[in-house]
Amino acid sequence: MSFVQVRDHALWVDDIHGGTDLQQRIRDMREGETIDLVVEGVAGTWRRLRDGAGGRSAPGIQAEGEAQSKWHELRNERRGGLATVEICE
Repeated sequence: MSFVQVRDHALWVDDIHGGTDLQQRIRDMREGETIDLVVEGVAGTWRRLRDGAGGRSAPGIQAEGEAQSKWHELRNERRGGLATVEICE
């Protein structure tokens, strides 16, 4: 299991601790591609962010649906704290 620092609207690769496989998997995703994760016990779909201006990589993912609501709750309650994260397989 890995941990992620909760600090923004998105889950950023550099904020993942103890999960080099997860970090690499997100880095390898194309913009718009999805991944299913369990964050703090809530399973959900996360979508790779669009790259920035000039093709600058945006190595992060954003939750959808119920997972998004949970992530926003975590962000409000625990900004700067850690949450568990793992790939749904």
